[in-house]
Amino acid sequence: MTPHQRFRQGNTVVSIAVRKDKASGEAYSRITDTHKFFPGASLFSVNGVFLNYLEDEEEQEYEPKRIAHYPDHVIDVVVPGSLNASTASSVNLSGRTMAQTGSRNSSHPTQLLTNDGMELSVSVSNLSLRPYSVHTSTLARPATYSLERSAPLSLSTSTAVARQTISTTRSMTTLSAIASNITHIQQQLTQSTDQQSNHHQTLLQQLFYMVQQQNEMLKEQAASKEREEQMLREQAESKLRDEKLLRMQQETIDRLIVAQQRIEAILVQNYELHEYPIPRLFVILPDSYEKWDPRNIMAERFRLFFLCECGDHCNPSVGSTTSSGQLTITATASSTPVPVRGSVHLAKHEGYELSRPKEFFDRYGPYVLGMLRMLKHCLAVATVAAPAIALVESGVKDVMDGVKSISERTIMAVDMSINFLEQKLDENVTGDGISKTMAASQEEEDMFSGLTALEGADLRRLDSFLRKKDADKILGNLYRITLETGHVKWVCLHHYRQVYRETAMASFLQCVETNGGTYDPQFGKVTITLKSSTATKDFFSRLSTQAPAVTGLRVMLDWSFGSTDLVMLVDKIAQSNIQELELNLMELDDPSLLGSLFRPGKGRYHSLLGLLSNDRIRRLAFVDVDLIGPRTSSLPKTHRPSLLQSFHYSGYVSNFDDSRLAEIISLCPGLADVRLGSVVYHSNGIPKVDRALGSLSKMKILHRCRLYDDFEVEIKDTTAPYGAIALRELTDIGMPYPTGPAGLLEAAIQRSAATLEVLILYSKSTSQVVDLAQICDISSSTTLVNGLPFVRLTHLELLVYMTTDSLDLMAHLLPSLSLVHLGVSWFTCSLLSEVSLVSLRSLRAQYVENSFLDPFYHRVLSSSMPCQIQNLWFYGIATSQGLANILADLPLRRLHLQDPKDDNILEMVLPRLDLSQLQVLIIDYHKFGPEMEAVLAARSTEFTDGFVLQLDHKGKMEKSEAQKLNARESQGSMTKLPRHRIRVVDNCTWLVLLYILRLIHYPLHIQQTAQARSRYGLDKIPHYRAHTSQLSTSSILNLVDFRSPLPE
Repeated sequence: MTPHQRFRQGNTVVSIAVRKDKASGEAYSRITDTHKFFPGASLFSVNGVFLNYLEDEEEQEYEPKRIAHYPDHVIDVVVPGSLNASTASSVNLSGRTMAQTGSRNSSHPTQLLTNDGMELSVSVSNLSLRPYSVHTSTLARPATYSLERSAPLSLSTSTAVARQTISTTRSMTTLSAIASNITHIQQQLTQSTDQQSNHHQTLLQQLFYMVQQQNEMLKEQAASKEREEQMLREQAESKLRDEKLLRMQQETIDRLIVAQQRIEAILVQNYELHEYPIPRLFVILPDSYEKWDPRNIMAERFRLFFLCECGDHCNPSVGSTTSSGQLTITATASSTPVPVRGSVHLAKHEGYELSRPKEFFDRYGPYVLGMLRMLKHCLAVATVAAPAIALVESGVKDVMDGVKSISERTIMAVDMSINFLEQKLDENVTGDGISKTMAASQEEEDMFSGLTALEGADLRRLDSFLRKKDADKILGNLYRITLETGHVKWVCLHHYRQVYRETAMASFLQCVETNGGTYDPQFGKVTITLKSSTATKDFFSRLSTQAPAVTGLRVMLDWSFGSTDLVMLVDKIAQSNIQELELNLMELDDPSLLGSLFRPGKGRYHSLLGLLSNDRIRRLAFVDVDLIGPRTSSLPKTHRPSLLQSFHYSGYVSNFDDSRLAEIISLCPGLADVRLGSVVYHSNGIPKVDRALGSLSKMKILHRCRLYDDFEVEIKDTTAPYGAIALRELTDIGMPYPTGPAGLLEAAIQRSAATLEVLILYSKSTSQVVDLAQICDISSSTTLVNGLPFVRLTHLELLVYMTTDSLDLMAHLLPSLSLVHLGVSWFTCSLLSEVSLVSLRSLRAQYVENSFLDPFYHRVLSSSMPCQIQNLWFYGIATSQGLANILADLPLRRLHLQDPKDDNILEMVLPRLDLSQLQVLIIDYHKFGPEMEAVLAARSTEFTDGFVLQLDHKGKMEKSEAQKLNARESQGSMTKLPRHRIRVVDNCTWLVLLYILRLIHYPLHIQQTAQARSRYGLDKIPHYRAHTSQLSTSSILNLVDFRSPLPE
């Protein structure tokens, strides 16, 4: 059909072919074409909106004038004469109305027109249809929406929505007419020269009335929209109620179905347990086939062998589960009369001699023949690897190597039995309709479809034909299991154990899920938090009996447990297959822990040392189990060595723990991974632990975290606490040992230079200067080769003072290293210019100036290959444009911005931060205000599913206040983040507890105590000011109550 445009004037509608622009190809209509049908037409509108003529690139109207093409609309033709007539009628109508209105207030008409006329003219001179068009579009949407949503609802609701839509359409038409009148009056007012004339004042009155009328209609439209939205909300609520009712009905039906299936399963189980007291599948095989005489087959002896009824229910991958002696609510399809023919196999048993062979063959011959054919089929298609048949004669009793040999001999024995039964039975029809002359294509299917299971009476009678019965009544080494549907199966020991393991494991995993835990089947590891004594006993009881596949356990005891609970825990773990154990007692927030320092003898945690006697455990970690020394007794000197290979003790290590931890380490000579201490505590006085570490001959991983206060302690022991062999990982945070050419630390690093993969050194002390240049003598011009040190390093943090030669050495080595992580401080920040960006994934920078950071930022942004840094930790840095640029460019997963030098760092960073992969953002609480939260909330659509903002208040906030801030609305807004996206946390260093423990061991004078309190900021805590000279046990325990909450 020829493209055309429809024009309308009154009742006349004309279709005119459109033209196409030669340059752009766009369709349009010429005004000269419309004059042929509508002479004098110069104004055109679509849906009440007047059209503008098309313009060329220089914004000049085409000649002849052009009108854009609206293929889906009819263009109304407006003749100027008709427009003036309609406008005049509207004006007259409005004038009469205004006159009637004005007559009621005739006492002040002149004052109204003269005093307010100018202001009115000024205020309405800028009225146009643009703001009105926004309202109309907004009001038009709910009408369409209601028609689309109301289709599936009731007839009355649909009718109401339709009426509302018609009313809205009429109001829109009236508003469009009022807007046209207002535009016309504005044009007349603009053309009026005498603003004091009666005509001018009349126009102002008319305009004022029309604007007022328009506002009233808009209010009505808004009210109509609100009513419609209310109607839609009611419809949505009604729909939700209907859906909830349907769900409840479906749940009721499902429960009824499950109950019915359970009842049916119980009935089936009760029946089959009575009807099938012995296995149902069995065959006969010759007692000896090497001396088999086919001419005298009746004189040959046979043995009866039972078949294992294994099938899909014994295969975990199929998804169906079975139970041993118990039922579950999950229903499955009913089993066939003869169980799974494609997976049966001979049970491992010597078989049974037949006491009355002739009578046996007469009664069971057809059934046994069918079983033999089924067994032959299974062996022929290699669906089952049949076990060896233990026959009587010595030649057959010999152990056969390989499944192929076993299958061949089994098939020979099966063939002999089949031939024998076929000769004995009828030659044409064998048992239950199995014909010997059936076609080959139908033989297999007919063979199995015609075979029917024996009845209970026949099975019970079978027992009388067996000459040598089992004393323990375990016929054929088969065990009875019950399926979920209640059906009974007889399976071999192997499949019985497999079925039991799967069922028990499913029950254990349900217990884990109930307690909010998780299970990783790839590593066989369970992570769980237990919150009651009942839950703990149930979990560990199941772990020891139902979960042989679980080899790793990370457990947190979040309740007030006792020593008997720990004894039970240790015993149950000893009965399980746990090889890796992480035990978190979550006791750091327990004010009563210091009381254990004054209780002599065997402590409540002594039973935990029993884990060292567990030969299965290879990795043991104690988390939040502080003060283990006072709460345990010494290990006996006759204690046998432990097989532990990894030992982690994360927490405060004090002099009270020195002997006990040294005993543990000495008891484990095979330790290869040792990690002691915590980054938030300083420890003191552990020389025994140091000597025990120095004696380890297999240790390759050593993490020492603040085992000494690097400000106050300097150890000059000759025993290096770094093991006896080369290390693969070395972390030493807070290094008290002598450094320099003869330093013990440098000696350990030198011994491990060729094997180190992780090296992290941290110290605040200016007196400890690390000298790595003495490890090997390398000039700056030396070509890097594999023989140089540290070639295997992947993680390097040097937050220490180093000699100039050491810095030159590391700068020389860094370009050739494939570092994954680098950490630098203000003293080692020059290494930023040398590190390779190809492999770098993580960076830590403390108090680094922009003069070093800006070149690094430039390297990242100008790199030829995209930088893959995912984690950034910036502490005490200044704001810069380079920082904002890399944070906008890097797809980070974790970002720490703590203690920045500038207050406006967030204002520059947050609007540009790449959020596409960010999981954790940690910033200072006091730097984060409502304005910054609004910036993040506005970008909430860019968040990943797991994104969390952590605000660190560093102990400057009461615990109750932090909890109040965390209890925000679950749903966010354009200015507020939802509850799951933001957490107020405390990453402080627990200085109060640290100070208390030091006072217990070090009786400082009052002046020294005041200095220490001032140094650690404890003088800011009001409750401490009264405790400067004496500290009793009760006051110590009271002071613990004012500690900051645990970091999350």
